[in-house]
Amino acid sequence: MRSRTIGLILAGGEARRFGGGKALAHLRGRPLVLWVREALCPLCREIWLSLRHPGQTEGILAREFTRVVLDPFPGEGPLSGILGGLRALAPGETLLVASCDQPLLKPALLQKLQIEFFRGDFWVGFCLNARGQPEPFPGFYARELLPFLEEYLRRGKRSLREWFRSLPPSKILGLSAEAWYSLDDQGLTFLNINYREELEAIERFLS
Repeated sequence: MRSRTIGLILAGGEARRFGGGKALAHLRGRPLVLWVREALCPLCREIWLSLRHPGQTEGILAREFTRVVLDPFPGEGPLSGILGGLRALAPGETLLVASCDQPLLKPALLQKLQIEFFRGDFWVGFCLNARGQPEPFPGFYARELLPFLEEYLRRGKRSLREWFRSLPPSKILGLSAEAWYSLDDQGLTFLNINYREELEAIERFLS
């Protein structure tokens, strides 16, 4: 499974609510994006960084990653980042996608999702929250999705959840809350940071 999994960390957003530079913001002395990288490493053969353009400030961390993948549609949201990653995959490879602002990913939960994804013939795999709604990140996205995502974005669409609804249901793994709750009973894996106050709160939590 690890040999077929490429980690992709989305860091192409402008982070306006945060005030910019979110991926490089420090938590306990280390950039957020490197917290995410550390969580993905045991499950992935390589870790890639997704940026909206090569001059982005976050590019200073390029040496920490196997490669940098650029958004085909800069500024158009996470689906553009996923598309860039899917285009770079070799046959048989799958992306494990996470956002740069998810520093508390639980490796045990990621491993559970990976096992269940590769156990079936799925194209996309994510966790469901307690209301049964998708948590797209972290999630697995197979190369077979490429033509479907290309067409979806060509039509000017940008909603992740709407795109999920357009895919064959048999190709979607939605890991129930009951299946992952014991591995992360606080749901910290799905915690993303939008404001600096939230980063400060996590700093206090870890202390």
